[in-house]
Amino acid sequence: MIGLVDLDFQTSTSLKLIPPNLEIMKLASYYKLEKNLFCRLINLDETELTGYEKIYIFSEQINHAPVPSAFLKAPQVVYGGTGFTNKIYKPFENELIDYTLPRTFIYKELLKEKYNEGVQTKVIEHILDDSYYRNYAGTNELPLVSVKPNKRFYLYDRDFFYPDWQETIEKISARKPSTIIRIHPIECTNLTNFFLLRQYSKLNRTNSIILNLDIDLKDMHYLLKNYKNKLLAEITPSSNIFIPLGGNYKSAIHYYKDLIYKLNLLYCFWSCGIPLKFYYEISSIGFHNPISNLDQFVTQWSKQLQNQKRDLNEKLNGHAKTAKVSLEEKNIITKLYPYAADLFTQTFNNIYKRGVWRV
Repeated sequence: MIGLVDLDFQTSTSLKLIPPNLEIMKLASYYKLEKNLFCRLINLDETELTGYEKIYIFSEQINHAPVPSAFLKAPQVVYGGTGFTNKIYKPFENELIDYTLPRTFIYKELLKEKYNEGVQTKVIEHILDDSYYRNYAGTNELPLVSVKPNKRFYLYDRDFFYPDWQETIEKISARKPSTIIRIHPIECTNLTNFFLLRQYSKLNRTNSIILNLDIDLKDMHYLLKNYKNKLLAEITPSSNIFIPLGGNYKSAIHYYKDLIYKLNLLYCFWSCGIPLKFYYEISSIGFHNPISNLDQFVTQWSKQLQNQKRDLNEKLNGHAKTAKVSLEEKNIITKLYPYAADLFTQTFNNIYKRGVWRV
């Protein structure tokens, strides 16, 4: 018997439900249809696991739920998914599993439980009927799965701009799914790719896009002069378009420098009325962000564009009553960078009215 754990789906409390794990669906199909072995999704509170020949635990999220101790101790457990591999997809040793078509039958029992908990029938039907696809397993391109017309199509690759990505999107779009949804945010390192993305009408506008721009702040004036109107046409306060914050750096000083740079970058966009926000990236295993609390706080603050009646400095001081570490982290920043204090006394409205941001 094969045990399967979709750590993200099975620990999610949302009544909307998140998409199922692609590799869990492939494993279920492979073992049932190719090996004729019984598979089931294991309840996370099970403690007697000796009856399972193998147990696969998969997660796509770095900040996944903790693995119960009974599973950590079990010798037959195999971990997979980008949540366990520092965001890098590692193909199966048996490549036939990667090439297996994902099927949703393994989720039916769990979905019955979700229905009893209040999940709407329509939501459950979507989970069972939608299409799921990963384009690349390592360096191997996988064949395109069937696309169900007028149903949602989910893409699981972390790296969106793989070779021939436009051709892939066009092939999927030609088969008329209702929309194409990304499991992970789309990271754009330049505005050219960002504007290319916006040309594809089937790519769902709720997909998160991260503008990870490596640009000298002194050049921002010229960039915005050329692209301001196009950016304003694409980015509204409700858009899921962000500047990344946090992530992986080798030393503490890089996290401090990154926050200083990113606040300046954000304010450059705000000065043109472009309402970008921060997207907090949790550090992978082996990395430590010394100002993670501050980064998360600033991320939440950046999303409050419509209600910024107090500046970041005042919000931090008020927040210090319940989370002193945030204020302490801010003080470290301002000691290291004397001019950084000005970065904590800005709001979207004030910068936009001023119309310019000088770094």
